[in-house]
Amino acid sequence: MAEDIKTQVVEKVKSSPVFAIQCDETTDVSQCSQLLVYTRFIWKESVEEDMLFCCPLEASATVADVFKAVSNFFQEHDIFSEKLIGVCTDGAPTLLESRSGFVTKVKEKAPSAISTHCFTHRLALAKMTLPSQLQKHLNIMIKIVNHIKHSALNTREVVSRYKNTA
Repeated sequence: MAEDIKTQVVEKVKSSPVFAIQCDETTDVSQCSQLLVYTRFIWKESVEEDMLFCCPLEASATVADVFKAVSNFFQEHDIFSEKLIGVCTDGAPTLLESRSGFVTKVKEKAPSAISTHCFTHRLALAKMTLPSQLQKHLNIMIKIVNHIKHSALNTREVVSRYKNTA
């Protein structure tokens, strides 16, 4: 079943005129470093978002390891990096470093790609310097977003309601 879902997502990305990725490295409960790559693409006149792939980072989470994992996945599935227009990361120095970071390597393969710092990570950084009253309101907003993104059903309900009011 997982292979079928992956095939469907890859086919949608390949048929999209453009797509973007968001990368995040995390350590799971067994202390194994995992690379999570999400994608946004155009499918049937709407923007879709889905997990593209997840893979363990064997030795470390260096720029070379992350870039190799993404490049290998693209090559294995015939995804053309020329269609990549955006790359979002969590702002970790190894991913953003201006001379040899992941974003720089991606831009060598996809020069038109625009890099962004993950919105959620930016909020977390901004939250550290906010007055307590604003922090309180931001915490409420974060809870709302987390609730919506917690499940596909919640996300679909919000999107459906938004489409009905627009």
